[in-house]
Amino acid sequence: MPPTINITTTTNQYLAPSWVDQVLRDNFFFGEILSKTKKWNGSQMLFPIKYQKGNASVAFNGFDLLPITQQPVSVNMTFYPTFVATNVALAGSDLSVNKTQMQVLKLMEVQMESRSQDMADDIGNFLYSDGSAYGGKAPSGLKNIVDDGTTASTYGALARATYSGLNSTLTASGGTLSLLKIRVLSNTISDGKVSPDMCLTDYTTWSYFEQLLLPFQRNNFTDFSGNREKVLNSAAGYKALVWDGLTIFKDKKCTTGDFHLLNTDFLDFYGLNWWEGSAVSIKSKDIEGNVYEHGAGNVGNAFTWTNWIRAYNQGAINGFMIMGGQLICKAPFRQGKLTGIAGI
Repeated sequence: MPPTINITTTTNQYLAPSWVDQVLRDNFFFGEILSKTKKWNGSQMLFPIKYQKGNASVAFNGFDLLPITQQPVSVNMTFYPTFVATNVALAGSDLSVNKTQMQVLKLMEVQMESRSQDMADDIGNFLYSDGSAYGGKAPSGLKNIVDDGTTASTYGALARATYSGLNSTLTASGGTLSLLKIRVLSNTISDGKVSPDMCLTDYTTWSYFEQLLLPFQRNNFTDFSGNREKVLNSAAGYKALVWDGLTIFKDKKCTTGDFHLLNTDFLDFYGLNWWEGSAVSIKSKDIEGNVYEHGAGNVGNAFTWTNWIRAYNQGAINGFMIMGGQLICKAPFRQGKLTGIAGI
């Protein structure tokens, strides 16, 4: 019950020195892919692909004529940078009041931290989508990368109907998950050692997969020690299941019922820094209760802070966090996905 008037007029209130986040949820793929951001270069980035074999080899003898023509075998995938902005707006009156001796949290700092994590969460959504948001200005995502033309008829400015290597393998699971279905999909997109190294799925489907393993296999949760430490360092303590060299991660951004098999050797985010400003960290200091508190989402220099802009007719300031670049897959045919999983 509320305190009496005697208490409220004699005892000051207590304010905890941190926010507890009850909004932002898991964002694993964002942190994993941006932790190894590569540098964007040029007005566009071109990636040559070999899309067919050249002239067939021939058997010959004596003075038989040999082939003298050339068969075109390569073409360029073309990618353009995208930009995402998140603003931080503060009233000067609020900043003035916050600057008094009763300050518990620095308003400017906690708002910067909060908005950078909001931005990370929004970009995490983009990275699972098809890049069509905001009139196609959004970054490319797994929905149009791991695709066979169902969602996106083109990729890298090339038609998937023409270039078969741009098509991933999508398999309707028929409602159930099995090790056989995973093996068949993995075999389809693998050649020897060139095979998927990461699985992304939602929490429920991850639980289904766990039930497929024998009891001794379920104990193969990694604590990121031993020979997998280097590979999984950026996961910031995420638990994963490992099956036949494939690491299965769960992410609440992932569409329910989807089971992605990814070869991350061909999947990278190429980051483009804003022309001025400074790097932004999204690690929690004044906010607890979300994945960023534990270091998830180490984005290096992917975010740029533009510095504060003072309003000319208001007692307020505003600034922007900007991320430029593009998620690029050089070999969509090395990626696959099971869909529609609802049980085992």
